[in-house]
Amino acid sequence: MQKTIVVILSLFLINNLSGQVIFNTSHHNLGEINKEDKKYFDFTLTNVGKEKATILRLKEPYGTDVKFSKKEILPDSTIIVRVKYTPKKKGKFKKNVPIWISVNNEPITLTIEGDAKTFDINESLKCPDFQSIQQPKDLKMDLKIKVIDVNTKKPIKNATVQIIWDGLNYKELKTDKKGFIIQNLKWDNYYFVVNAEDYGTKENDFSVNQQNNYLEFELGEPTEQEIIAIKEDTIVEAAVLIEAADTISTKELPINLFAPNNVVFCIDVSVSMKQEGRLDLLKASMIELLNGLRPIDKLAIVTYASTVTTVLKSEYINDKAKIIELIKDLTAGGYTAGSRGIKKAYQVARSNKIEDGNNQVIVATDGGFILNGNDILENVALNYKKGITISVLGVKNKRATVKSMSSIAKMGHGNYIHIESYSQAKKVLMDEIKNNSRKK
Repeated sequence: MQKTIVVILSLFLINNLSGQVIFNTSHHNLGEINKEDKKYFDFTLTNVGKEKATILRLKEPYGTDVKFSKKEILPDSTIIVRVKYTPKKKGKFKKNVPIWISVNNEPITLTIEGDAKTFDINESLKCPDFQSIQQPKDLKMDLKIKVIDVNTKKPIKNATVQIIWDGLNYKELKTDKKGFIIQNLKWDNYYFVVNAEDYGTKENDFSVNQQNNYLEFELGEPTEQEIIAIKEDTIVEAAVLIEAADTISTKELPINLFAPNNVVFCIDVSVSMKQEGRLDLLKASMIELLNGLRPIDKLAIVTYASTVTTVLKSEYINDKAKIIELIKDLTAGGYTAGSRGIKKAYQVARSNKIEDGNNQVIVATDGGFILNGNDILENVALNYKKGITISVLGVKNKRATVKSMSSIAKMGHGNYIHIESYSQAKKVLMDEIKNNSRKK
């Protein structure tokens, strides 16, 4: 037991130290630019560790200029890195800017590219100051999205663009003959799912604000192999005829096949969950599960970052609209206090235990919490003896965290499950609940 704890602790410590400073995105395409267009992009660097990080040095290729909002990044804080490229000739460009940071083993490389249609030989290379950017009165703007063939670079007509906002499918649009759509959006974080017939699907998170008004998708790449194969439910269910008097069952959970559920979500809302659309995918998955639960099922939500918070006390599923609003309002920021969050989730699960039901904690994380060399696995084993299982949901987590997360789930007689895409998010949690609550 002690050896297992040490191995898991080491994996989490290594993962944490190697990537203390993370970024919202490392690549931005300015698209076609003319003389009067903005020629810079604001990247964000966030310190998810517990030590102060310092910008040590950077390398600016010819024609680029870089400004930092600050040179030090305190724990749980973010700085802006503004990268500008001033073309002195027409044509496509791509500039890589490596930045060395005190707490990271390798430099972070930020890439800016585009296609210069005009240029001004006398234009200044300097980035505009941060103070000189005036905020618009109306915090909404038109986002221009272009979808092209990755090989030919030609526009793709009638590509489907889904805009996911706070876990819900906000808009579903089609590109025009030039591969474009324009949508007026509030300044906020969104998750985009783009697909076209014979081209496959691409997904990306994007922060819409004054500086970010263009997003490009290249379709046609071979589908990447999933990091983790999601175990399919191989049990074939017989057709179930639900009598008219049955007002409890849902399509997914007929009452004669599935026991009542007492589910406690233990959600990582540390700052790293802001990245890569992780929180949006998790919200979508939680809402999809909620829609399939019944009035005999209980749900609670505990979040952890710098502090542990009970967002939703355990209650029967009688007001789905209220719970959806709570899920949509989840935000990320802070250090990670995973073990304290798990302890609180177990307390809630035990206090609301359903006899002869499925009593389950689901930890949702990107794998960044540290097991503080304590009794976490012993706690998991003890709670299993009290009738509470635990499953771990990895949301776009790194491969190095899979073994650790799987060990927790195995000790708690649950499963390790994984979300890498929107289609998975819509499926995996309901599959997990069905597997655990199916009547014998």
